[in-house]
Amino acid sequence: MLQDNPLLAQLKQQLHSQTPRAEGTIKAHEKGYGFLETDNKKSYFVSSQNMKNVLNGDKVSGILVQNGDKTAFEPETLLEPALNIFLGQVSFDNKVLDIIPEKHAKFSIRAKVSTNVTHQLKAGDWVKAKLISHPLQDKNGFSAEITQFITQDNTPDQLWLIALARQNLDASLPIDYNWQLIDHEKIERIDLTDLDFFTIDSKETQDMDDALSITRDKQGNYCLQIAIADPSAYIAENSETDNTAYQRCFSTYLPGFTVPMLPKSLSNELCSLKEHQKRPALVCKTIITPDGDIDYQSSEFNLAWVTSKAKLNYKNVSEFIDHQIDIDTDIPTLSDQLISLQELAQIRNLWRQKNALLFKDNHEYRFIFDQQRQLIDIVKESKLTAHKMVEEAMVIANQVFTHTLKAELGFGIFNTHQGFEPKYLDSVVKLLSENQIEEFNKERIATFDGYRDLRRLIQQNELLEYRLRRYQASADFSIEPNAHFGLGFDSYATWTSPIRKYGDLLNHRLLKSILEKHIHDKPNQQILPLMNERRKTVRFAEREVNEKLYQQFLADKIGQPFDAQIIDLNRGGAKVRLTAIGAVAFMPSSLIHPIRNEVGMLPEEGLIKIKEQVTYRLLDKVTVILNEIKTDTSTIIVKNA
Repeated sequence: MLQDNPLLAQLKQQLHSQTPRAEGTIKAHEKGYGFLETDNKKSYFVSSQNMKNVLNGDKVSGILVQNGDKTAFEPETLLEPALNIFLGQVSFDNKVLDIIPEKHAKFSIRAKVSTNVTHQLKAGDWVKAKLISHPLQDKNGFSAEITQFITQDNTPDQLWLIALARQNLDASLPIDYNWQLIDHEKIERIDLTDLDFFTIDSKETQDMDDALSITRDKQGNYCLQIAIADPSAYIAENSETDNTAYQRCFSTYLPGFTVPMLPKSLSNELCSLKEHQKRPALVCKTIITPDGDIDYQSSEFNLAWVTSKAKLNYKNVSEFIDHQIDIDTDIPTLSDQLISLQELAQIRNLWRQKNALLFKDNHEYRFIFDQQRQLIDIVKESKLTAHKMVEEAMVIANQVFTHTLKAELGFGIFNTHQGFEPKYLDSVVKLLSENQIEEFNKERIATFDGYRDLRRLIQQNELLEYRLRRYQASADFSIEPNAHFGLGFDSYATWTSPIRKYGDLLNHRLLKSILEKHIHDKPNQQILPLMNERRKTVRFAEREVNEKLYQQFLADKIGQPFDAQIIDLNRGGAKVRLTAIGAVAFMPSSLIHPIRNEVGMLPEEGLIKIKEQVTYRLLDKVTVILNEIKTDTSTIIVKNA
């Protein structure tokens, strides 16, 4: 047979080896054609006909074809597909089901539906799918299998549901049951329902997991009791609800949209420390001296019944403390308790400045929606006095818990932070030297004490602190106690949010095992990467939702001025934050100054020069004009006012 002729095969191989070839990544153009971008920064044209065999982002190899003075690329081999699991919208071609991939193609892909998908799909529905075949590997062309229905098109929740689906985060509520206490026969709880506990949360909060009570003795010591909701009283280990919480790791909080870790009947009702409702709790009782020291020897934990006597919110507590505006409540001791709690917060804040580390207060931005989930405003909010009061109480509770966990078990779920990434230590030392700080060498800043000393030294140097952030390691979790450099504690474990964090729920069970004097297994090491990954994907989803909401909010404000602050620099321009609403925008160097060659971007030094003169610095406040919104890349473009 002709095709079996060895001479012909040899000739084909020779011709193949002599044909100019290239490999790289496909970049699609909105007009249908595209380009191959290689690792050495070369770009080759891909015709619209050839683009039908590839997707935007595919890594491919193929041949280069000379056409006059232009070189075109023809794909032959798929090296790495851009799509594996992807999102898209359903379409129908003569009643045949297709899916239009999001961002990757201008054409539809023939699709079948997995048996797991029970929703009756309609045109426009958003779905998740997996690619089954690719034209460069299969003569049948593109095909996909739809594995999940996400939402109908243009529903009020579409933005949030798509962001969650993209990160493989659950959007559904956990299954509810007819809940019963599972530990009432095994353990005895002390009755603390007569104590004047109160909660301080946002006005809208329903899943209240902490309540406080505070008194002072004749020596001026503060006796603080922190009651934490006890969902482990209802949730058995390895039950379906427990396994769901394990997989979710955290409640997911997006602007205007919450997906709880636990069923709402638990998080918002049976476990929530609601006003005038008797609830099972774990209670930490501890003494703090007038100097801010915790008396660990007198500290104790108890399984208890508690009743919150008042639901307070951050605003009315702050108004009481800052402006002496009375709070209407039935608790006769409330005024004294709030004053004592404020005093304790101030004392502990000073203690942490001296003995640990403090993070600077950052503004938060709250998105305001109407009943149809349409964005109507963005409000800038600062941390109130009451926020700081509750924060210090929770840090105390967690420090006492950490001390107990280390002494009794030596394991648990610990929050850790190693300071600077080891690979950046040389860069940190160089930056410090440029700021005339010579006493911190590479070895010293890698230690817990050295990192803490450095942070204390530069705490008034806002610019240097900010520039050092890029070299910081990410927070982590550990089964064994390890240092948390960022907080300035040699170890730190949390137990104060078991309704919202699975690690805290695990720590509750460990604390119960200590109180009940029975052995509990060490947490499985596999929980750590799951928690880290889940925390990361929640942040990605939050960032996507924020970006889309900012685009919506700014869509009709092109040409308007905004106050901004420069937060990052690169060779191409400056990243700025619009200070009134929190949106991050990009100001290309061409829009900083009209003559591009006169602009010098110096990101390593945190400077922008115009005509060789330093004109802007990192963290400078500037006024910018909203110039453009690029929806395809979720980029807000501004220009210098």
